[in-house]
Amino acid sequence: MPSWPNSNETLDDDDELMSEFSSMQMEYFQTPDTVIDPSFYGLVTESDRRCIMHRQRAGRFVAFEGTDTGRRFIGCATEDGVNCGVLEWVDAPWPVIMQRCLTKLWDMYHEQNLGRAQENEAHGTKIAKLQMELDSLANQYSQLVDDVSKLFDYQDRIKSHDVDCTSQAMNELKEKKKQLEEQAKIELEMEKLKLKKEQRCIL
Repeated sequence: MPSWPNSNETLDDDDELMSEFSSMQMEYFQTPDTVIDPSFYGLVTESDRRCIMHRQRAGRFVAFEGTDTGRRFIGCATEDGVNCGVLEWVDAPWPVIMQRCLTKLWDMYHEQNLGRAQENEAHGTKIAKLQMELDSLANQYSQLVDDVSKLFDYQDRIKSHDVDCTSQAMNELKEKKKQLEEQAKIELEMEKLKLKKEQRCIL
């Protein structure tokens, strides 16, 4: 375990501590996740010990990760103190059986999280597929509405054209009727004149 310097230690002691700190295993530089425990929290006030890297007063924490879940430890209380690692364990390591149980529980937890992540991914894929189908149906509906509008416009044009043709035919018939009536009047007048002429000849 790394030691804690007191504020009255010399620079030589600090150098020695830093050398010891640098030679520690990398596992000490990985602070585990923590959980709030009302019976063990806050800064360490019983002594003047401080974090070697930050020169700040240490804090009390309870681990919430892996086989160390529930173990109390002293760690750096600064916000970037996660890089300082566990500075001092208060509790001894749990018995092997307890560690196996914790490992099994955490494996189950991670497996459940992986399952949920996979379900979320599958759900997201399904939602994206449904969205694509919905967009396709919306496009088809818009195309259908356009086609129906064009069909109605075409029918309106045909009706209008038919009405125009019918009106034109009626006008032509009226014109022919008028011409025939005028021609019949002329012929009738000619016949009348012819009859009068014949009457005169007879007389």
